[in-house]
Amino acid sequence: MSTKIYTVILTASFGLMILGAVVGGFLESAGVLRSENVGSRGVAIIKLIYLGLFCLMSFAVVPLALRAFIALQVRIGNGELFLVKWFQTHEQTVVYCFWGLFVLGLGIAFSLAKDDILELLK
Repeated sequence: MSTKIYTVILTASFGLMILGAVVGGFLESAGVLRSENVGSRGVAIIKLIYLGLFCLMSFAVVPLALRAFIALQVRIGNGELFLVKWFQTHEQTVVYCFWGLFVLGLGIAFSLAKDDILELLK
């Protein structure tokens, strides 16, 4: 599992979040972008965009953190332990399991809040 693509995704989503916040702050301070101009639907869409960027960032962090954990454990001399060896051989499965837990949590959260979300988008 290559970590380059996940590093790019993490960096790009984090950069877009910062850039959006800076540009939004400048537009708001200039009086161009106000909640009255955007409306409740526009605010909800902006929040969903930031939620999507945060989810991309969260999904990209999992393989990077696992790879860093394994590399650091090997570096400090714990590479022969059973758990570290198991993580090394089943790295992709562990990442998919964490992603599955994330998707399950998002599914539960959206199913419980779907009425509120749909109300905001009206």
